[in-house]
Amino acid sequence: MNSFLRGSMNYVWCTTSVLGKGSTGAVFQGVNKHNGEPVAVKTFNQLSHMRPQDVQMREFEVLRKVNHNNIVKLLDIEDDQEGRGKVIVMELCTGGSLFNILDDPENTYGLPQKEFLLVLEHLSAGMKHLRDNNLVHRDLKPGNIMKYISEDGQTVYKLTDFGAARELGENQQFASLYGTEEYLHPDMYERAVLRKSINRSFTANVDLWSIGVTLYHVATGNLPFRPYGGRKNKETMYHITTKKAPGVISGTQTSENGPIEWSKHLPAHCQLKEGLKQLVTPLMAGLLEESQGRMWSFDKFFLEVQNILNKTVLHIFYVNRATSIEVYLEPEQTLVHLLEHILAQTDVPQASQLLLLDNELFATKVDANTSARGYPPTDPSNPVMLFNIENYNVILPTEWDLPKFPTFPNGISVENDASLAKVACSVGHECKRRVESLSLLDTLMNKSVHQFSGFLAGFLVKLLKRTRHLEDIEGLISELTKMFEVAASNHETYQKLGATILASYETQKSDFQRVSEPIQQLYARFVKEESLVREWNSGYRALRTPNKNRDSEKAKSLVDRLRDSWQHMLRDRATRSLTYNDEQFHVLEKVKIAETGKRLKALLNDGVRQAVEQEAECLADWYKKAQTIFLQTQFLTKDVGAYVDALYELREQLKQHREDLKEEISTDGEVSKTIAGKSIPTMTSTATTTIPIVGGGGGGDGGDGSDGKGLSARQNQYKVMCFMNMYNQIKEVKKMLQQNSDILAATQGLLPDVGDKAAAT
Repeated sequence: MNSFLRGSMNYVWCTTSVLGKGSTGAVFQGVNKHNGEPVAVKTFNQLSHMRPQDVQMREFEVLRKVNHNNIVKLLDIEDDQEGRGKVIVMELCTGGSLFNILDDPENTYGLPQKEFLLVLEHLSAGMKHLRDNNLVHRDLKPGNIMKYISEDGQTVYKLTDFGAARELGENQQFASLYGTEEYLHPDMYERAVLRKSINRSFTANVDLWSIGVTLYHVATGNLPFRPYGGRKNKETMYHITTKKAPGVISGTQTSENGPIEWSKHLPAHCQLKEGLKQLVTPLMAGLLEESQGRMWSFDKFFLEVQNILNKTVLHIFYVNRATSIEVYLEPEQTLVHLLEHILAQTDVPQASQLLLLDNELFATKVDANTSARGYPPTDPSNPVMLFNIENYNVILPTEWDLPKFPTFPNGISVENDASLAKVACSVGHECKRRVESLSLLDTLMNKSVHQFSGFLAGFLVKLLKRTRHLEDIEGLISELTKMFEVAASNHETYQKLGATILASYETQKSDFQRVSEPIQQLYARFVKEESLVREWNSGYRALRTPNKNRDSEKAKSLVDRLRDSWQHMLRDRATRSLTYNDEQFHVLEKVKIAETGKRLKALLNDGVRQAVEQEAECLADWYKKAQTIFLQTQFLTKDVGAYVDALYELREQLKQHREDLKEEISTDGEVSKTIAGKSIPTMTSTATTTIPIVGGGGGGDGGDGSDGKGLSARQNQYKVMCFMNMYNQIKEVKKMLQQNSDILAATQGLLPDVGDKAAAT
């Protein structure tokens, strides 16, 4: 091809640096003469100049009117120095068109989810700017959406090519035909492609159909409506788009004159997570409606896109199915909605959902009324861990059938060989994605073990702390009971009551020993000795896991080899006529592709998948043991809660008897007179508190010790002081029980089904 340098006043471009071609012109890469800045220059051919003058000027007027980050920026409109008319100078989008991106073998099965969401956001924003300015594009398709990479590395998708665009109000119509047939609304397709003379006009909503087709293409790598034979089968194409039922988003014909396979769902090979699929599928269905009455409006489309983008996304790893899921929550939704979403995606009942983040229950990080916008951030590598506490199995998710690597025929066909090499690259990229996915599963399964172990350890620490606090309270209640017996020494009834409480206490203490000892043993094994973690690490070290083997890096290297061979095939196709030596190298590249494909497939099926399956089996065995320990802690927590109830009951009994005894003692006026000027000793709130000795040996030293009446008064004084000390101690017990209740509340928060009775304490 001959290279020609062309220019305008401030720009220059080479005719071999073609960025794209259309029916009315071409776009070249050019340079600003003054600063060397690269630009894109659109020139127009003779066919374009044959259009009416107002139509020719329309694109210039539209570009001058728009100014938005998601629309390619107009830099200048200048005259070609060779007198070939006007040229449009625009910012250069170095990432190429969305069509070329989708045509890359890496994206044969659609763009990754993150990139899809970026296209959805930027396409919607650009279209909203057009509608805000009463503009209709009329040729929306991946080829007219450009990828711009900013200086800081961020990706921005921009609308371009406004050759068919024009002003059109909300209720205005147009009759002229523009667009690319696969993306045309059925009404326009009928006139423009089938050439039927139908007196029908169109509204701006035809752009919505094109958006729907584009989004499906971006999500899946395929067009939604595909007749057998493709573009040449025009009547079937029209039949598919007009006869589909509401809610259907794709129709495919796989054989000549064969049936249409309809679907209301995105295909299995689509890379979007199930949570996002549930949101974008109805959006696509609303756009891909042939009926103007059922098709969404622009306002509804913009609103729904904004709702999707505004949702809070929670990344969750469902351990029992080794599956990463995403939950999309409205910003104001709370924990109850989260549990409902998890149930919908996993079928795990809410009562069986154990959610952990950073070794803690997720419910302790957010309370029941915390809105989703306040949730801790998560990502695919640091998700919330979901355990089903009623199921200890760990099963790997099923995958759609891996496409087969192509087989090259004998002989040389540069056209066919290049196509087969591209297919091999597509399959290779899918193998690589699966290796990377299984490697992430390896990471997350290992993390899940440490999360669950950390959670159990933290729980046992709290449970042991509570147990020791109860032991302190035990001693205090024992002392109080003895004090009560002293204070009631002249009251046989109260002495018996005190003895009964003490006997009950001894029984409860004996029962509690049977609870506290297992707690201490569990603490020693799983907190101090870290038995669960050590057991997992021991088994994990013996596994040949993908991350240890750097299998993701191996897969990438093999795919790079496939792409190199594909590029070689493309060069051979461009050459057309190969020399003898070139043919020999061409054959060797075919052998290289076949052998590399075998290695990739073996790496995935015989290496990575088998290793992860073994790891899943080990995790299932480990989780079965860990779950047993978890259930033990639940039972022990309930037992401790029951013991707390018993202590409360003892405290209430002491309190009631103290009130009764106080009533009787207060009738002794002489005692009241004796103690009126005496200070009351205070008691410490420890388990080893003893009763202070009041007037010890005082009977022989006091001046009135021989007086019977004085002796009786001092004895009563001693009893009342015991009573007062007991009163203070009961307050201490109440305070300690309240502290223990606080510990109980914290401990109960670690278990989803602690008994209601314990919760009441």
